[in-house]
Amino acid sequence: MKSSEPTSIILEARGITKSFGSHEALKGINVAAHRGDVVALIGPSGSGKSTFLRCLNFLERPTGGQVVLDGEIFAAADFTGRPRKTDAARLINLRRRVGMVFQSFNLWPHRTALGNVMEGLTQVLGMSAGEAAERARGLLNKVGLAAHAGHYPSQLSGGQQQRVAIARTLATEPEVLLFDEPTSALDPELVGEVLNVIRGLADEGRTMLVVTHEIAFARDVATKVVFMTDGAVQERGTPDEVLRDCQSPSLRAFLTRFRQER
Repeated sequence: MKSSEPTSIILEARGITKSFGSHEALKGINVAAHRGDVVALIGPSGSGKSTFLRCLNFLERPTGGQVVLDGEIFAAADFTGRPRKTDAARLINLRRRVGMVFQSFNLWPHRTALGNVMEGLTQVLGMSAGEAAERARGLLNKVGLAAHAGHYPSQLSGGQQQRVAIARTLATEPEVLLFDEPTSALDPELVGEVLNVIRGLADEGRTMLVVTHEIAFARDVATKVVFMTDGAVQERGTPDEVLRDCQSPSLRAFLTRFRQER
């Protein structure tokens, strides 16, 4: 659901850097998401998109910069080395409020779809098993999998597993959703069912940042598109500004190559 109405910033990255030894993977990334934004992060493989996404909830510790969530600052300098108990609690809270959906699903293989979704409700939110089961069934219904509640991941298709993963992430009621190439591990015929769920979340006004190679999805669903290459933002703007009226040669080359591959 696209909207041009001004809203408050809910998540902001300020000068995020990340180095792996001598390799500078992120070179001072600045990105802001307003409430209800769907920010599509596009760019060639190896450009730092997934690393940046993981830095937003400190699954990957930034080398420098700040993440600001609804006014609360999480600075890279505050979380160096082994975190203190208070720091660990802040990180847990950050990851609950900024939920992550991974490209490889990361479901627990020994738990059913229902059990996977219940886990965060009982362990993070402290719900009783009965209350958690009721909430989890509602979330599975939301992603079209109510009939598969008793199935284990090995009994589900890749698209179904990813939809369970989305339901599991929604369970802890995050304020922001991060999607790290949510369809890249799927067979082509299963991509649509996952993108339809994400479209539905956009229609609800959810704030999301999505690393994707699905350019049509970015054009149709995103409110903002950010093009990254070599660890830096090259272009940003509305889908029309970035995908139709692109200025940088690297973005034009990327889009040309993408269209040829399709």
